[in-house]
Amino acid sequence: MSVGIVVGAGGGIGSACAQALDASVDLMILAGRSNGRLRATASALTGKTATVVADITTESGRDAIAVALDTEEISWVILASGVPLRGPLAQLAPANIQDTFMTNLIGPALLIRRLLDARWLPNASIIAVGSISATRSLPNRSVYSGSKAGLEHLCRSLAAEVAPRAIRVNVVSPGVIDTPFLGADQAALESWISTHVPIRRIGTSADVAEVVRYLVLEAPEYVTGARIAVDGGAESVS
Repeated sequence: MSVGIVVGAGGGIGSACAQALDASVDLMILAGRSNGRLRATASALTGKTATVVADITTESGRDAIAVALDTEEISWVILASGVPLRGPLAQLAPANIQDTFMTNLIGPALLIRRLLDARWLPNASIIAVGSISATRSLPNRSVYSGSKAGLEHLCRSLAAEVAPRAIRVNVVSPGVIDTPFLGADQAALESWISTHVPIRRIGTSADVAEVVRYLVLEAPEYVTGARIAVDGGAESVS
């Protein structure tokens, strides 16, 4: 039985990815910290799902996902979990800095490490949701940017490691996407969009999810170690 795993399935982008990949596997495991949000995502799907309330920064959370997988074969894994952290480094609480790196980088790395012990189908995929912040030097984003840059480079290097196992690893890097992730910055970012985004609109979760779907289901097996920015052209003019 083929299995797909969406980590962060209760979030805007994670939920959209689950919908874009609906019924592409025999079982989709929806993992995240909020049971209510996971159930909401599951209710919008037609394929068979299992919801797993799990914090991948903890060993018990990673174990819960592995237990749900059981002995089935992995077709794809989407790493869409993450937390934002904004503010000057000197003013950030050490606990918040640590949590950001644990959630955005260390947790995903340890989860992948655990899942690599499982069985994978040929031409399986790992897709990490990065950020255009990973390549931009922006004030008040040093920790968040650093965590996402680490995740992106981890995945590009991992692509070379697991290619002999016929596992592809790619990164999708969103720009400004209309999700609760933006928080209080949304108004300021809408102003930024008007001068820095050629398409002149905020992105949607579906914009990101369609690229994820392409990489998982349609991209040639030769596409691995790639990074695709979904940002309305913002990086091209930066």
